[in-house]
Amino acid sequence: MLNILALMYRDQRKYKEANRLLIDALSIREKTLGKDHPAVEATLNNLAVLYRKRGQYREAEPLCRRALEIREKSLGKDHPDVASQLNNLALDCQNQGKYEEVECYYRRALKIDECKLGPDDPNVPKTKNNLASCLFKQGKYKEAEVLYKEILTSAHEKEFGSVDAENKPIWMHAEEREEVSKVCVVDKMSVCVSAPSAVTQTVCLLIMNTTLRNLAALYRRQGKMKAAEMLEECATRYHKQVQNTLNLSFYRKRKCYGRQWVPETVWFPTFLKTSSFVLNRRRRNHTGLEQCKSE
Repeated sequence: MLNILALMYRDQRKYKEANRLLIDALSIREKTLGKDHPAVEATLNNLAVLYRKRGQYREAEPLCRRALEIREKSLGKDHPDVASQLNNLALDCQNQGKYEEVECYYRRALKIDECKLGPDDPNVPKTKNNLASCLFKQGKYKEAEVLYKEILTSAHEKEFGSVDAENKPIWMHAEEREEVSKVCVVDKMSVCVSAPSAVTQTVCLLIMNTTLRNLAALYRRQGKMKAAEMLEECATRYHKQVQNTLNLSFYRKRKCYGRQWVPETVWFPTFLKTSSFVLNRRRRNHTGLEQCKSE
């Protein structure tokens, strides 16, 4: 009951009241259930989230670390839930600038996700993107670039088949545009983007959109401005169309179901498929790169 009331206070931004209740709940659970009980771990995580919301990452870190130890004891060190906890701990350390520790946590979490959940699980690109961002902040640009490209290539292959000379992921077209810009003046190119259907795909919109923007930021750091512009343009155009799709979906479902409406998940690879298809088709037809307006 104390936990539920504390979470209610937390959602209302009554952080002092929530903090007091969670500390009381933690003390009671430790005395009645033992310090290594899963319920204790849950309260530790709730308290860590509260500190995180207040920007108190130094205070959240030891709580998150202790919760990780409990989870490892109860579930084993290679359980997917342990990987989730490693991501939480990495977040606390990252906000304190402890990038070497962050890198270790993300690498371990990625290894668990790939082994236990498989390469097609949405947690894999999410963790991989987090690791790449950590490497980017440490100035390890080449390593970060490889990871960002792996995420985009994997999404492309799931939707459009194996990569070859006539079937390339979006980042390859961006780099080709960069190379062309070095020898001649090119017109600003827009990528034809179609809004995706609401059919569940394999890679989450948010992760892929973030990856596009992160790789674009890395390209800018490397001086590849044309490649960066192309990725940013793709992400921006797609984001706008997805918002329109979500708004329409929200209206329709609310009209049909009233308060029972549940937002449907919109996923990203359809965009990569559409964008790469347009670019690959232009390459095959040897018509050059032309502007294609999105509808």
